[in-house]
Amino acid sequence: MTKDVDVSHFFVPHINWTLAKQLDQYLFDLNISEMVAKECPKNETLRQFWKEKNGKIVPERDSWEKFYADIGSCDVYRDEEVVEKLLNDLTKLPLKSVSIMDGGTQVKLIFTFENDQQAVFKPMRFGRDYESDPNHFYFSDFERHNAEIATFHMDKILGFRRAVPTVGRIVNLTSDLRDKAEKRLAKTFFISPAKNLCFVSKCDYYCDTSHAICGTPDTREGSVQVFLPDETSVPRKHNRSPYRRTYSKKNQIAEWQRNMNYCRENVKKMKRYAHGRTLLDLVDFHVMDYLIGNQDRHHYEAFSIFTNAPSYAIHLDNGRAFGRTDFDDDDILLPLRQCCVLRPSTFFTLLKYYREPISLTKALHQSMSKDPLAPILAYKHYPAMERRLHNIMVHIDKCIRENPKGPEGVIMAEYHNN
Repeated sequence: MTKDVDVSHFFVPHINWTLAKQLDQYLFDLNISEMVAKECPKNETLRQFWKEKNGKIVPERDSWEKFYADIGSCDVYRDEEVVEKLLNDLTKLPLKSVSIMDGGTQVKLIFTFENDQQAVFKPMRFGRDYESDPNHFYFSDFERHNAEIATFHMDKILGFRRAVPTVGRIVNLTSDLRDKAEKRLAKTFFISPAKNLCFVSKCDYYCDTSHAICGTPDTREGSVQVFLPDETSVPRKHNRSPYRRTYSKKNQIAEWQRNMNYCRENVKKMKRYAHGRTLLDLVDFHVMDYLIGNQDRHHYEAFSIFTNAPSYAIHLDNGRAFGRTDFDDDDILLPLRQCCVLRPSTFFTLLKYYREPISLTKALHQSMSKDPLAPILAYKHYPAMERRLHNIMVHIDKCIRENPKGPEGVIMAEYHNN
């Protein structure tokens, strides 16, 4: 990879100034600050919720517990210092034990640290320049550790703050993994013909000798993502996305991919999406997924503990993002194109990156540069993201132009199907 001083041309926005001027006018016509304030008027943290509900003072003995206490009814986190401390611990704290994470389609390990807190580890399979095979289905594509890291930062710079803190870490396969592995995992370690230490773990796909994770000779990088609080204490709902793909080799096209009236005829009539924030959450999710090229969004989770606030979609499972730079899957953006609704804060942020001096990819690059494994992405992904941002702005403009109410009919703090 080249140094930052040589790659400034990768951060150039893909901008149409006539379009930018029109979008600016829409922004001018809206009282955007007042609208943003109505998106989530009160953010109640778990710390506040438990204290007010049953007088319980939550422990905050380490960075995990501080992070958990700060989880809010509007977003997963707000205090950057708490998250920075957590990320530092995820990448530096010694490991106590390592076990297989059951139920996954690909290799995932559970790290238990010396403070008995836990995180998910996804090892690196390929280098930064690797791109997905166009002949692979989205559901059989390899997961990428750097995609999890990059998406955490993308979610942050977009202002969502609904992704789970994730950071890079280099592990020693001998002292960190094999020596601390549970018996099931330890059995899968072996020495390759190249004299490198490898393991295969156990999972549904790609857990065999031909797809082993190997050190060079015994170190490997990966992503470490903090565990969310235990569901017995902080319950979550698991919701099937109305824009779920078929996950079938024979029937590849879902109804929503055939019918441009799908949102109006189906999604907007569903109880979950007819009122409140949930439809806007769904559009946010797909705007981000389009930018990162993630086709694999079948379910989403949401905290269900906050009794006085609507739940929001947590941005989990992003390992199949950043697979290709030469292909923009416009179907990912169909929730925006069909539903034609968007949060004021999302519109403002997207437009800011579209037309101001710091582009989307420059902001992303600056955020990711703090990660121990930086650079996180191959620079060829940056022009692809700028191109996709332009496409998003074109569709936002189209929605507004075709709505009789103009920007007020598209940009809204809450959606209500009256």
